[in-house]
Amino acid sequence: MELQEARKVIEECGLVVFPTETAYGIAADATNPDAVEKVYEAKQRPQEKGLTAIVSSLEQAERYAKLSDNERKIVKELMPGPITLVSEKKDRIPDSMNEKFVFRVSSSKTARTLAENIPITATSANISGEETSYSIEDISDKLLEKVDFVIDTGKLEDGPTSTITEIVDGEVVIHREGPIKKKEIEKVVE
Repeated sequence: MELQEARKVIEECGLVVFPTETAYGIAADATNPDAVEKVYEAKQRPQEKGLTAIVSSLEQAERYAKLSDNERKIVKELMPGPITLVSEKKDRIPDSMNEKFVFRVSSSKTARTLAENIPITATSANISGEETSYSIEDISDKLLEKVDFVIDTGKLEDGPTSTITEIVDGEVVIHREGPIKKKEIEKVVE
């Protein structure tokens, strides 16, 4: 019931605080420029920082990203998991999200369920520059005032953030180190 309500809020251009496998995040419709704008405002985040997305499956990713064979292999072999892929986006994703489509398939069932119909934003539920939130109590009231719905599953384990990777001219490039190392990704795309 709670997830259905949250999905309705997202579909109606609202913001939802939700748990991922790493921390609490802010979900909004990643295809709606107005919803994306609300995320930047709530987080007080500069737009040049860009946002990442959560998709529910490879099939959904293909609707929003122009995936190469190697990128497809990364999604198939390493997702769901703590890895985020930078790929070329299709027109369905607003420029305000990011220059490219930066996404992951989350291993959190809640996150995947919220993203079943449309990709959702996957930014942490904090004011830009503040500490990552592992419980609702960690989230500033200033941010909570801007969201329309909260899914509280209690305190999450402090986990490392995902590896951010991109394939550039056939080479694996790491933008942020995380649990999945460059060698593991290179094995997948050989």
